[in-house]
Amino acid sequence: MKFDIGVVVSFGHLIPSHIIDSFPLGMINVHGSLLPRWRGSAPIIHALKNGDTRTGISIMRIMPKKFDIGDIIAQEETSIDLHETQPELYKKLALLGSKLLLKTMEKLPEVLSSSVRQNEDGITYAPKIKPDMSFIKWKEMNAKNVYDLNRALTGLYSLKTNFNNKVIKIFGIQVFSNSINVIQSEKNEPGTAFYHKETDSLIVKCKDNTWVSIKTIGVPGKPKLSALNFANGFLGGKRQKFCIFTT
Repeated sequence: MKFDIGVVVSFGHLIPSHIIDSFPLGMINVHGSLLPRWRGSAPIIHALKNGDTRTGISIMRIMPKKFDIGDIIAQEETSIDLHETQPELYKKLALLGSKLLLKTMEKLPEVLSSSVRQNEDGITYAPKIKPDMSFIKWKEMNAKNVYDLNRALTGLYSLKTNFNNKVIKIFGIQVFSNSINVIQSEKNEPGTAFYHKETDSLIVKCKDNTWVSIKTIGVPGKPKLSALNFANGFLGGKRQKFCIFTT
């Protein structure tokens, strides 16, 4: 059939040259990042995971053999809020992308001649997300890294850690900035968890002597536990003041 141009969004396979060439104006893609940053299948998630404060939409030409290397036809930037999660940013970029696509289509075919090659500087990659990414690496991640990972995986995977040879899930994660004596101690290793009565949360040490707070814990075979119930059940009340989470 005779179509002028092909449009793809969130596609997962390389498109053969003969299909691209079958359109007189070629094919274009709506990509959820400011290329060349975050080439690949999961740009929104990787932007959040890495604590980016800005992102946007790129309308680009589709090229055969490699993903996300085509010339940029149009771009529009937006900010990323400090607490924005993956579903929220996805929705915002979907609206931004649809509007930019319509503007681009209205300017065809002239807009294609003003496209520019991607900058070779600042290239980063956003590979497909795998479940193992949800495991917290306490010795490698500071509190903000853990919080940003949770923002990035919201709606996809719960964050996980190992405890007593079991994989547990943790919920209600926040960066913990309260100043109390136990947190000032450098002796505790990353992954050390205490119950904090004042905030009714479990606090866990991360890299660089930073801490996160956790409100709810998912233990296999049990309903979700509040921080207090987890402390009573697994910290032994007053007999043991802390436990260790491991990667």
